[in-house]
Amino acid sequence: MSTENDIFEVMKTMRAMRRLKPDPVPDHVLAQVLEAGTCAPSGQNLQRWSFLVVEDQAGKKFFGERYDYWMRERFADVLRDIDYSSAAGRQAKAAMHLASHMHEVPVLLFCCGTRDWPFAVAPAERVGRAPPSYGSIYPAVQNILLACRALGLGASLTTMHQMFEDDMHAFFGIPATHGVVAVIPIGYPAGKFGPITREPAPHKTHFNRWGQGKPGLAEPMV
Repeated sequence: MSTENDIFEVMKTMRAMRRLKPDPVPDHVLAQVLEAGTCAPSGQNLQRWSFLVVEDQAGKKFFGERYDYWMRERFADVLRDIDYSSAAGRQAKAAMHLASHMHEVPVLLFCCGTRDWPFAVAPAERVGRAPPSYGSIYPAVQNILLACRALGLGASLTTMHQMFEDDMHAFFGIPATHGVVAVIPIGYPAGKFGPITREPAPHKTHFNRWGQGKPGLAEPMV
């Protein structure tokens, strides 16, 4: 029997929640979310993640104004032509709602990673700033999203900050040694959690060789 915090139940009902109440998130709850992030695996156990919690109104206003601008700038054509009665339209509407209300979200969590060149980039080709260690940060991001769902918090993974990351570094004092990998708006959801819709795993799975299947496990759609 599954329970509310059964890990599989959490994963299967972990929708991106983009309509959030302004109610504050208690510090002890936020502490659990952050601790979940630090439980993630990382290469060589170097734990290259760092988190910046933004709750003050000035910081949220700064971030929200730029996020909203770039969402509308990048998706203007899509928003003009989209059918808002469709599933894609409803998703777009929720995304734009979040953009225009980002400054009201209780918590903005910046998930940052130490800059580190991937092994595949030869030393002679390492010019400019190294990218943050995505492979170490995204497991932490997923842990955070799972913890939010288990605690009844709404959250979603956003990356539009890439369009104004240099401004973020200057405003929030983020050192050049780190890059912002993801920004997670967190708060109590205005809507309800529910089952997610995904293609069956066998349709995305190959067995031994690309394109080969195995009944019940791998039925790739190629």
